[in-house]
Amino acid sequence: MKKIIYLISLIALVLSACTEAESEKPYTVEDAKENGDVIVQHQSENFDQIAKGALDVENIQQINSLVEKVEQGKEASVDISIFTPNGDHYKNNISFDGEEVTFENNYGGYKQSPEGTFTCRYLIKREPMVYVSGCQGEDGTEYTTLLGFVGTLTAFKEAKLEDS
Repeated sequence: MKKIIYLISLIALVLSACTEAESEKPYTVEDAKENGDVIVQHQSENFDQIAKGALDVENIQQINSLVEKVEQGKEASVDISIFTPNGDHYKNNISFDGEEVTFENNYGGYKQSPEGTFTCRYLIKREPMVYVSGCQGEDGTEYTTLLGFVGTLTAFKEAKLEDS
């Protein structure tokens, strides 16, 4: 009898876990827009194609604002939502506390930018990309330069026009 009750309890637990997992709504582009994220929608899985502009970017003016605030020594933070062609979502964050840049990279698809959290000395914008440099990973590994953001020249130009 105890085995039957245990089996029934186990089945109920598994079913409730499946129901909860199915009910979790995936983070969408619309969610990212509502939250004010910089949105990057890759049109390819290939990094070289992404770097050449196979992506759509929205809300890029926040990247420009972050760079300006870092240059002024002011605290700032930006969330970057990356969506892959197959619908996967990765949320990165670049923040500045007045002294150090922190790069939280949850997307490992950019060359020479492993997943992890990095403390960096510099934030450098070389359109259409933004780099962090002088970085150290949580495990103590030193990184000269990491790619923090990939945009498009068109998106950066449009953002400058909007700011004018």
